[in-house]
Amino acid sequence: MSRLNEMRMYTWNSQGLNYVDTNLGLKEKQEYFKNSEGESIKDLEDAFKAYEYGLSDETKSENKEFRNFSIYRDVEGKKDFESIELKLDDENNILVAGIDINARENSESSFLISAIGEGENLYLNSQVRVNVANKAKVKLVVVTNFGESSTNLQSITTIVGEDALLDISYIEIGADYSVVNIKNILKGDRAQVIEDGIYFKEKDQFLDILANNDHYGNDTDSDAMFNGALKDNAHKNWKGVVDLKHGCSKADGKIGDYSMMFSDNVKNKTAPILLCTEKEVAGNHAASVGRLNKEMLFYIMSRGFDKKQAESMMLEATFSKALDKIEDESLRDELKETVHKMNTRN
Repeated sequence: MSRLNEMRMYTWNSQGLNYVDTNLGLKEKQEYFKNSEGESIKDLEDAFKAYEYGLSDETKSENKEFRNFSIYRDVEGKKDFESIELKLDDENNILVAGIDINARENSESSFLISAIGEGENLYLNSQVRVNVANKAKVKLVVVTNFGESSTNLQSITTIVGEDALLDISYIEIGADYSVVNIKNILKGDRAQVIEDGIYFKEKDQFLDILANNDHYGNDTDSDAMFNGALKDNAHKNWKGVVDLKHGCSKADGKIGDYSMMFSDNVKNKTAPILLCTEKEVAGNHAASVGRLNKEMLFYIMSRGFDKKQAESMMLEATFSKALDKIEDESLRDELKETVHKMNTRN
């Protein structure tokens, strides 16, 4: 058994949030139908040597040993939007992927990484690393939408330099068993991270998310908000950590998770955590379960909708902020339709 998403500072053991026990199943490297693109980027490799990241040492070793698809992007100047598809199906059901993006100083870029697929026993181990150099701007949207009988292991790690901006979104609509680690390292002074996340889990699906925003630079700012919904027998763990490191004077970190539960049988565990070893900082963390704005709910119902219809409309409106960041119109519309179907209740 391997411990995935192990928290640096443990919370209550009884909650079962400190780590996830998982058996990693790969024994050999599998072929993948796409060819890798690019070569390893020294600046990015050097930047990441200084930090701990990823789901676990075991998943990182598996990713290195059995990787069958790699993408390397070294960005200078202003780059056009790029969509990177991690596709799985019955014939290509195992993907061990690595995506490295090095955004050089003053560059601007936008990436969509979509992990999608239908088929039996799909398995994804994906490692995404993004180095946002000084004064660079990066928009990154990661989408996961798998069918039944699927395992999703994703690590997304970013380093954000001085006066740099990262706009990052994680969207998960489908995957039977999913463990996701998102770490943003605000290294440079005045580094800024805007983070959105949404998830919708149903049936017996399981999701464990560990979202870290680690502040090192002065005047850094992170604002992370996750919104989700659970139905049937779904189980979700969410751990959101703002880590204000010693020396990050005047840093400001905010993180929250707001989850709707549409069944008495779901399991929803949420732990917003604030760690601080610096005096002159600001930090906020919050969580809410099963609540919607009562005034808005009453207003929609006053227009002729029943309570369940009004709740569904409000949920889809909440999801729209993150979904609208998807620049691929076809994928965006497909996901909105999927959310609508999952959200329809009798």
